[in-house]
Amino acid sequence: MSDSADNPIDSLWQEYGQAIADFDDLSLARWMAQTLGQLEGRVWRFSHPLMGVYRLAAQVAHDRQIWFQRLVSVPRSYLRAECCRAPLLPFLTRDLADTGLVCLHCNNTAVSLEDLQSPIRQRLSAWAEEYEKVHDVAHWDEDRKARIKDYQKVFENAALAAEALLVQAGRDLAPTLLDDYPAVVWEDQDECLDVRPEDIQTWST
Repeated sequence: MSDSADNPIDSLWQEYGQAIADFDDLSLARWMAQTLGQLEGRVWRFSHPLMGVYRLAAQVAHDRQIWFQRLVSVPRSYLRAECCRAPLLPFLTRDLADTGLVCLHCNNTAVSLEDLQSPIRQRLSAWAEEYEKVHDVAHWDEDRKARIKDYQKVFENAALAAEALLVQAGRDLAPTLLDDYPAVVWEDQDECLDVRPEDIQTWST
């Protein structure tokens, strides 16, 4: 789901979200608790259709403070996030160095990078540092671009590098977090570098 108000996809997602908004609080809480049970034990792409629907529900639930009402029992494997008291469903993003693992329910930091256990913290820190350098190419100013003989080629190489790093995040890094969390979501796109979810293939060839 895009954050841009000018993106026509937003209107479509708002239409999708109306069905969720029509749920009463108890029905919404029940659906989310049941879905969390289905998510358990796997890593999920941010772009997965089920995750898209769950994110819509999470937005509505957060606005209504569903989890403060404790209307239903959440699957026991899920801890409560300190940021918003929702079930902790961590989101591994390319901004990991700044945001840590993000809460999928309120979009705040759920687990800081420093609070992760070693050695996964070290692996994630190294990955985040490398990704930041690659992603930065998309945000070079015009003066810096002008000093490069073929910026478009540099941009394309950065996009390819971002694809490889995102594959690494989904295939190698996110699964290691399942030792501490029942389910994990990972970012599988980079709009700044024109990397789309369909560009990211995590299975072996």
